[in-house]
Order: sequence, then structure tokens, then C-alpha cells
Amino acid sequence: MIWLLVSLAVLAALPGMMSGNYLPKIFWVALTVGIGLAILPPPRREAVGLSLLGGVWLAYLVWALLSLTWALQPRVALERWLVMLVLTLAYLLAGRTRFWESSVFWRGFSLIAGLAALIGILQYYLPSFSPANYFPGTAVPRGTMGHRNYAGMYFMVTLPFLARYYFSARGKEARLPFAALVLGMGFLLLAKTRGAWLGLAAGVVFFLAGGGGRKLYCLKLRFVLLAGTLAAAVIFVLAVRPPRSVENMMAGKADLARTARTLLDPENRLAMWREIPGVTHPLLGAGFGNFPILATPLDREGKVKTLNWEVHNDYLQAYVDLGVPGAVLFLAIFVILILLAWRGRGRGLILAAGASIVGLSVMQFTVFTMEVVSTQVWIAGVVALLNREAVGRSRKKFRRLAGIILPLNYLAALGLLLLAGVIGLTIRGDREFRRGREEFEQVIAYQEALRQPDGYPEETLDRIRRELDYARIRLQVRLRYLADRVLPKMLFDANMRHITCHQFAGLALGIDDQRAAKKFSRKALDLHPYDRTALTYLAAITLQQGRFEEAFHYLSRGLDIFGYNSYLPFFGENLARLYQARGELLRAREILERMESNRVIPPSAPVPPARTNSVPIDAVLDWEDCRGAVTYDLYLWTAGEKSEAPDPFATGIRESRFRTRSGLRPGTTYFWRINAVGRYGEAEGKLWFFRTEDTLR
Repeated sequence: MIWLLVSLAVLAALPGMMSGNYLPKIFWVALTVGIGLAILPPPRREAVGLSLLGGVWLAYLVWALLSLTWALQPRVALERWLVMLVLTLAYLLAGRTRFWESSVFWRGFSLIAGLAALIGILQYYLPSFSPANYFPGTAVPRGTMGHRNYAGMYFMVTLPFLARYYFSARGKEARLPFAALVLGMGFLLLAKTRGAWLGLAAGVVFFLAGGGGRKLYCLKLRFVLLAGTLAAAVIFVLAVRPPRSVENMMAGKADLARTARTLLDPENRLAMWREIPGVTHPLLGAGFGNFPILATPLDREGKVKTLNWEVHNDYLQAYVDLGVPGAVLFLAIFVILILLAWRGRGRGLILAAGASIVGLSVMQFTVFTMEVVSTQVWIAGVVALLNREAVGRSRKKFRRLAGIILPLNYLAALGLLLLAGVIGLTIRGDREFRRGREEFEQVIAYQEALRQPDGYPEETLDRIRRELDYARIRLQVRLRYLADRVLPKMLFDANMRHITCHQFAGLALGIDDQRAAKKFSRKALDLHPYDRTALTYLAAITLQQGRFEEAFHYLSRGLDIFGYNSYLPFFGENLARLYQARGELLRAREILERMESNRVIPPSAPVPPARTNSVPIDAVLDWEDCRGAVTYDLYLWTAGEKSEAPDPFATGIRESRFRTRSGLRPGTTYFWRINAVGRYGEAEGKLWFFRTEDTLR
């Protein structure tokens, strides 16, 4: 019952706030695990046991904690580490409860999982059904977890256990897991999370390789019933389309057959991953959770990466956060878990746990699990199951430490309850900030109406003028209350706190409250040292106030972080003006010249020249070197193809020339174009074409 209470985290959500899923779920986990440790302590004389898996996980936690010493923002790293510690304590509690032995737990869990899946299905087919849409999120169907990818991961790791319960239950007891299993599979069909599909397929392979096929054969009638029901579900999903509003939200994934055809098409992910290696130190990484900070200056559009931004690959994320040691330890954890599951594959429960872990290990190549709290808690339970039931006698015992186990247990329980309290205050603050946002936006809309009054009746404009002054004063008071009284109590979730400060700095500027905008910008910059927007606000405000020395500091910092970017020239141009005002003309000219040198010019002077005939099939494509270019992308296609290929023929070309490996086809008209790619921007070349010689003449 204790672990069933913890598992209710999947239903924890609170609309009307920014982090309507993550904060309520981690609050629930900290609270229930803390209560569980307090009411279910270990035996007084229990020796400390350390398995191989526990040793590797402990080494991972220690290395992550050490990364605080080189992280740009140690607070972000510490917070992520605390979440890992909470999950470690959840693992310990799961091992004490031995939930996997309880039929009461499996009945309750089937109800929870089935309800979460049903909510997602209703969101898909009945988007106006209010009870289903109580759970906040950014995609449909999201179930109770905020996003369909998060929900897809949850069902991918829990379905093997629902299946095991269904096949092992007796008589009418099998009805409940059957319903939950069908609803969970139906949700996965609707969510179309391809990573979950691949993970589930990998889990099935592990299940069959471990002898699961023989177990199913003994229960072939139940298997036929389940397979027939799932086939009917597939036909239903193919035949019945969701409302148009849902199709528009799913960004091309409303069509099941179309999504299935792109199952093994990772090009978007690969394009992102190719740019990741080399950004961080190979041995140390960026520090736990600090990679978004280092990645922000690399964004050519100047977007600020949120502090929970990840590379959608947990193994690569472990490398960029914690270097090679972190990546090796992270990978070793899953290797050990899979080996444990394989060792105990003779038992159906261990086989289900292995399928779940194998599925997760595959899905982690395309998604990230950092804030998927419901899945993390379930995996903590699965790890406890494997380490208790399949580890054998390889656990190292430390009997001399037995006396400190009970005090440490209660200390951990107290710490979790205090953490739950801190998270509760953060939730309250989050709701305070969300509550006033609409009023800010209304005042900004009023100001815009006065700036551009065309189309508004004079009576409306008079009413806006009367209301605006009072509304501004009221909002300025509100901003000071939020900044001075509410924000200091929001001590958890650095990402949400940073986004809040980032957004409210802009809202404060929108009502011309520079004092509040400056305060929020400074707090945003403290949490995210490379927040370009906050740094821009601070520099612009100090320039307007005539505080040129302070402005010089912000502009210099911006130029050091973001470089001599001619496409986003705010820091460079304004710093050059300050140098000119000081009389340092050479320094000002150097800044402007370096910025201009980074502006990429379009490719020109093609070889072979445009409209050329009888080009040799072994010709080398050549063009003029482009100032500011670091690499080149070549687009090459033949006449007769419908249009230019969406992806380049070759990327990352270092020289302004290229020879195709297999040569060109004879008697063929080729179209080609070069994109010159610089550090901060790129330039698209003109379209050229030529025809190769006909070698048959």
C-alpha cells in the first residue's frame, strides 16, 4: 500500500501554474517517500549491503556531486542531484515494501494505469471533455503527464508488468489488468511516440529471447484474446480520425500509418546530435544540468535555452553533463540491470522487469527522462525488484555500519518532508505569478492601442486612458510584491524560477517599469549566466538611464559570451559607441571590423560555370571562397527530380571545392547550390546548373 501511494504520482497535477506537472509530481514523491521511510524503517541491526549496481550508482552520484565544483551554475547542478537522491531513497523504500509480491498492489496499479490511459484517450477523441483536460500539458494526448512523449515512456515501461499480471492472474481477476493493458496499448497507438514503439519492440525481443514465448504458448487463449483486441484497436485508430483541433496539435502525427512509415527516420535527431560533441570538456563535461547554459551562445537565432533543455539522448546527455566518466557510469548501470534481468529470466516477473529496462535503454536514445517523474519512480521500483530478486548473494555486507542505519533513515525521511515543504512554497509562488499574468498582458494591449489608435472609437480610447494610469500603478505594486516577497520563497526548480524572471522582466518593460525589469533580469541572469535576453535588458536599461559604466560592464560581458556577431549586433555596436564616446576610436573600429568579418557573403564564381555543357563526369565542383564561412553545404540534384532535395547532398565541406565519390552521370543536367555556413549565420548561393558530356558519342 505504501508503494501504491507513491505510484499515485502519475495523477499528481495542478493547472494554473507554469510547472503544472513536474512540481506537483516531485512534491508528491518527496512527501510519500518521506512518510514511507518514517513508518517503514529498516530493522535495527540490519547490515549495510552494497551490490555491484549500488556501487556503480553511488559512483555516479559522487561524480555528479563533484561536478558542482566546475559547473557554471552550481545551484542547477545541486537541484538535479537532489532529484537523483530522492529517487535513490524511493528505490530503498520500494525494496522494503516488496510491492511486487502483493496482488493488492497490482490491482490498484492496474486501476491507476488504466485511468491515466483512459484520460489520454478521451483527450484525443473528446478534446472538449473538461474532466480529461484538467491535467495541464503541451501536447495531445498527454494523459496525466504533460506531454505525449512523457506518457508514452511511462506506458512503455509499465505495460510489460500489466501484461505479466494479466497472464498470471486467475479467473475474473484477469479482467482488470486486461482492461488496463488494452487502454495502455491504445494510448500508445494514439500518442504515436516512435521511441516508445521501438522500446516496446526491443522489450518484446528480450522477452522472447528469455523464453517468454513458451510461457505465452501455455496461455494461448489469453494471448489470442489480447492480440485480437489490439488488432481491433489498430483498425479503429486507422478508421476513426480525431477532431481537426487535435490533428493540428499533433504536427503530422495524427496519421498512424504515416507515422509508422517514418519509424526509423532519425535524421532530425542526428542533425542535432552532430553539433553536440566538442562543446564541453570531454573529461568533465559542463557540470550536472549545466549543458543548456553552455549551449545557449551557440544558438544562431539568439534563443535562450531553458535550464531543462536536453539533447534528447540520455547517453549523450550524460557525456555533455559529466564527461566520459559520467557517460560510462550511466551506461554501466543499464548494462548491469539487463544482465541481472537475463540471469533471472526464468521467472515471469523478472522477465517483465527486463523487458521494461531494455525498452527504456532503447528509448533513451531519442528522448530524455530528467523531468519524467512518473517513469523515474516506476524505474526505481523496477531496479529494487531486480536488485533484490536477481542479484543473488553478490551483495557486500558492512555490519559495523548497522548502528547508524536507523538514524540515517529518519534523517532522510525528515529531509524529504522538508523538501516537500520547500516545493510546496515554490508551487504557491508559481501560482501567484501565473495569476497576474493576464492583467499584465491586458495593460500592454491597452498601451499598444494608444500607440496605434486607428480603428478604435474615441469613447474606447478615452476609457483606456482613464484605466491605464491606475492599472500601471497597481501592476507596479504587484511586481514589487512578487519580486520581494514571493520570489525569495521559491527555492526549488531553478528552470521554472528562471523562466518566470525572464518573462516578467519583459512584462515589466512592457509597462515601462525599469526598476522591476532590472531586478527580474538580474535574478534571471544569476540562474542562467548566459541569458542573452536578460543581459540585453540590463544593458539597454542602464544605457537609457545614462549609467554608462554599468552599461559598459553588461555590453562587454555580452560580447565576451556571444562573440562578434554581426547578425545579432546589439552588444558589439553599443560597446563600439561607448568606446567612441571615450575617444578610444581604434578599439571601436576593431569591434566593428571583426563583426563585419563574421558576416558571410554568398558563394559565387561557380566551376563549372552556370549553363555549361559537356562537363566531364569526373569534374570537381568549385566556387569562390566566402568571407566568414567556416564550412559549406552542397545541394545537388538532377533534372527530372520534382524539386530540390530537402537535405544537402554533402555537409561540413571545409574547402570551396567538392568531388563526388562515384562521379556524375553522363548526359545528365544537374542543378546545384552552395550554402556558406559561418559561426553566426549563413548565406545561400544562387541556383546554378550544367550538363555532363554524353560518353556514348
